[in-house]
Amino acid sequence: MSAEWEWDAFSAAALEAYRAARRDEAVHLWRQAGALAQEFPAGDPRRAASDNNGALAFLIDQDHESAAAALTAALGAWDAALEWTGSMTVSAMARSSLFHQRMEQRHVETYGDVRRARHREFLTGAVALTRFNLAIARLFLDEDAAAGPLLETALEEREGAFGPNNPEVAEIARVLSGRADAAEDDARMAHYDAKIRTVAENRTVDVLDAWRREQPLEMTDTRRLLAATYLTAIVHERDFM
Repeated sequence: MSAEWEWDAFSAAALEAYRAARRDEAVHLWRQAGALAQEFPAGDPRRAASDNNGALAFLIDQDHESAAAALTAALGAWDAALEWTGSMTVSAMARSSLFHQRMEQRHVETYGDVRRARHREFLTGAVALTRFNLAIARLFLDEDAAAGPLLETALEEREGAFGPNNPEVAEIARVLSGRADAAEDDARMAHYDAKIRTVAENRTVDVLDAWRREQPLEMTDTRRLLAATYLTAIVHERDFM
């Protein structure tokens, strides 16, 4: 099995393990995936996803300074990945996919550049999770002024890429609601609580399930982008609440 296919397998298994609170297993698998990602070209979005996922080990260990440094570096890798979308080879998606539904909302006559722009938008939904993870590290470091804008941008990016019913939108909004509550800002708290209710009332498919269902059968740039987007992990609330 090539490094690319192994990266997908390790990263998906790690995400499943992390959600099940098997932290040691998740970290081990993320580190294996991260080592494989070093073989990928600069700008490959899976390198950024691995940088994010590897940084979660620091959050799990409550090493918030190292987490903040690693996640800041991951944002730089995402910048390179977003540039990569400008030259990626685009390929058609199955019409049943969440990716297709989100990216094909508006009728277009052209394919290449417009599709790449939509790929970039979708990838930004993964960047949002790195921003959120970094915000959590900043909060633990008592850097609230830096954390606030990260949380706001993360919410905007995730909702823009995945829609208002995405489960991670609710997770980000929950932290913002708690901050608004602490600041006794009832209006802002109500704003974020409304977003949480929207997800609760009509929750979209889980990203890990979406990845398993939608992954292209061939190793294409589209598969590489989808893997990075769907398999980027958000820190679980049990590790920061």
